[in-house]
Amino acid sequence: MALASQSQNSVKRYFTKAPKPNLASHTQPIQLENINHLEVPSSNEFDLDSLKFDPGERTQILDFHPNHRDIIRREYLRQCPCQPRLHNFPKTNFSGSMRRFNPKWFDDEYHDWLEYSVSKDASYCLYCYLFKDNNIHQGGGDVFSSIGFKSWHKKKSFDKHGSSSIHNESKKKCQDLRQQWSIQSSFERQSNQLKHEYWIRLTASVNVVRLLITQGLAFRGHDESKSSLSRGNFLQTLSWYAKVCDNIRDYVLEHAPQNDQMTSPIIQKDIVTACKIETTKAIIEELNGDYFALLVDESFDTSRKEQMAIVLRYVDRMGFVMERLIDVVHVQNTCASSLKSAIVNLLDQHSLSLSYVRGQCYDGASNMQGEINGLKMSIKRESRSAHSIHCFAHQLQLTLVAVSKKCLQVGELVVLVSNILNILGSSFKRMDEFRESQKERIQEALDMGEFTTGRGLESRIWSFKSM
Repeated sequence: MALASQSQNSVKRYFTKAPKPNLASHTQPIQLENINHLEVPSSNEFDLDSLKFDPGERTQILDFHPNHRDIIRREYLRQCPCQPRLHNFPKTNFSGSMRRFNPKWFDDEYHDWLEYSVSKDASYCLYCYLFKDNNIHQGGGDVFSSIGFKSWHKKKSFDKHGSSSIHNESKKKCQDLRQQWSIQSSFERQSNQLKHEYWIRLTASVNVVRLLITQGLAFRGHDESKSSLSRGNFLQTLSWYAKVCDNIRDYVLEHAPQNDQMTSPIIQKDIVTACKIETTKAIIEELNGDYFALLVDESFDTSRKEQMAIVLRYVDRMGFVMERLIDVVHVQNTCASSLKSAIVNLLDQHSLSLSYVRGQCYDGASNMQGEINGLKMSIKRESRSAHSIHCFAHQLQLTLVAVSKKCLQVGELVVLVSNILNILGSSFKRMDEFRESQKERIQEALDMGEFTTGRGLESRIWSFKSM
């Protein structure tokens, strides 16, 4: 009997007794606690920019609306796991021994799923976060999906989790999801000729997009119908490209299948996004994990959305100082905490850390330059070497405004020049008359010897052209 009792106790350690079903609950159509999870706006549009890259700050997948979950999963799979390799990982005391997260674990067999949260100092599993059911408590329970794993002295826990059935099921679901929207999987169902024609159309569209991006030109036109004389820069440039290039003439625009022309606005946006990703990747590779400075400014665009531009300033491998725009991020408000959160989230996406920031450059607004709660001080608390510099352009503007208020003559001059520009600039006729009048006065002054010019006729012609 004693042996039987001991064997039963040993078995119970490996199995969890399932709770008895509550018969009264079957009379209810749905439990109240589940209703709260479903009370999410069912809009067809979802702002992917609002997603948190740090796994410790993410909203649980099941808390999103069911129509949005696959979209969110694809976005996180596209971004790859959060692996801030350059972060200064803090140490934790485990029974007198100081341990910390080892960034080399990102290169082990866990490279495709292991994530690290800077805010929580904890590790997570990307696959289990995306697909693990909250009602299943095997494979480490909710530690790798929501709570976070912090026992750095137990590296074998990663192996145990990676070999669990729950983890492998989540991994399989991620692979299936990738397969659904993989371009390669759609190619496998087509013939070689269709693949060849598709790549010709795609390459032509990519070349046109790159040209328009390089020149900073708009893509769309007011009227893109076939009867329009000007169908927008993208379609007009692609049409010209087809006329001068025999290799693509028979495969694009009207010669392409109706449902595979690679010219729709959605396709254009996808190609632009791909160009952005590749450009950003090249900038991060050029930075090469070195120190950098942040240049940040925010303003609202024509759609009345607050946008924050983030620029990285660094020294490249050749010793030249480079300033590269890394992204333009939409922010809900302009308080320092919101701006910092957006900056940290963007840096995490590119495996960059605030500890490598050595300079900050902002305007003179209080939310930027505040000595207590400003963005400058908030970043400096985490990186003491992140020295702040007031933007020189804003300093010049503030200086001119201050001088205009203090000196009456300067203020009157600014007002006079502003009025002259407004009057002349509002009429082309006035501007032409002003130019002719100035030419006559300069010619008269030259004839009278009042102006000193260079030698020859070229200098005098240059004087007229400068008007």
